[in-house]
Amino acid sequence: MKTPIIAGLLLAAGCAPVAPVEPPRGPCMVDEALRMRFVGTKFRMTMRETIQRAANARTARILRPDDAATMDYREDRLNILLDDGGQVDGLRCG
Repeated sequence: MKTPIIAGLLLAAGCAPVAPVEPPRGPCMVDEALRMRFVGTKFRMTMRETIQRAANARTARILRPDDAATMDYREDRLNILLDDGGQVDGLRCG
């Protein structure tokens, strides 16, 4: 008799509303701590959002060697620079 009640309470608790996560608005901010955390690590697409949020950037783009990129400056954009081996070589705003 207690099992259905407990199961019902657990199910109801799982349906509680969760506050939406605010997306970063910019401007992008890359400091030395952020560089030290990611530069030199093997880049995976799952890291993109983490790095973008840590830099408070609205958008992020991944740039590999010889990739074409616009030269316009956008204060809310993060550039994740990769080397030939796919490791993070640098982070810069713009």
